[in-house]
Amino acid sequence: MKKGNYIVVVILLTCGLASCFSNKYEEIGQKRVEGSENLQVKFFQLDVFEHISPIDFELLNENDSVLIHREYLTGETPMMESVDKFSPFLYDSIFYICYPYPKVLAIHHLDISKSQMPRDTLLRKLRKHDRKLIDGKK
Repeated sequence: MKKGNYIVVVILLTCGLASCFSNKYEEIGQKRVEGSENLQVKFFQLDVFEHISPIDFELLNENDSVLIHREYLTGETPMMESVDKFSPFLYDSIFYICYPYPKVLAIHHLDISKSQMPRDTLLRKLRKHDRKLIDGKK
């Protein structure tokens, strides 16, 4: 094969492989928030060539209004087929996601006046309700 043909084949192969991956966050699933009647969490993962990428989430109400905008959840995670291992909960206005349970990866107070509470304070409040919870971000 001539050098010029070889270069063309390599370029076409590279373009073909690159086109298989969008490098965009794609929804991998959603789950109802346990402890709430109307909240849903959508999970997204970056579609990349390496098959290991971060996962983001967003919290929505019954009108699909975003309560928590897209936020980082996990780092280098293998490509997910489903969101079965994620467990979103709501307890006393504290929203949290475990992956896998009992590791708390995300935690927010949904009451605007208390939304700036530190993570460890929120986790202490949750541990009074469920002693198994551990901080998954440490």
